[in-house]
Amino acid sequence: MPPLQWDVPAGWTVVDAPRGGPQKASYKVPRAANDKEDVEVLALFHGTGSQGDVEKNFKAWLDQFDGDVASTARRSTFTVRGMQVDMVEVTGTYKVALGPPMGPKKKAAVEMVKKGYRLLGAAVRTGDRGNWFFKVTGPDETVQSTRSALQALLESARP
Repeated sequence: MPPLQWDVPAGWTVVDAPRGGPQKASYKVPRAANDKEDVEVLALFHGTGSQGDVEKNFKAWLDQFDGDVASTARRSTFTVRGMQVDMVEVTGTYKVALGPPMGPKKKAAVEMVKKGYRLLGAAVRTGDRGNWFFKVTGPDETVQSTRSALQALLESARP
């Protein structure tokens, strides 16, 4: 039995996830009318060790945006079937790495900059089964349009 199950929202298209690594599922959400790109939704699991630390993962996600977005990030918490769900949300200029991380700061030498992006992130704490992460990143309007669908997915989560 998988450590966590959830219902995929209507309108989300399942995309093949890599066979190895933390990415366990991937979805595409069609772009909203004024946005130029679709949104990607990732389901990630890093195991039960320190790689699955919620704050560490949220920090890595926030570091993908220009400036100190962590100081303005919206945070919230709720409970589903006895599991705590932590959420983080931020808007700003998203930096997409176009190469491997290098140097002491582990940054890509070349990055594509995308203005007007939003991140909706969530961590479902399953207790002894580790933390599962859901990351929605993309153009602001489209990400905002996925808010209720992401909420429904999180509320459907079950061990």
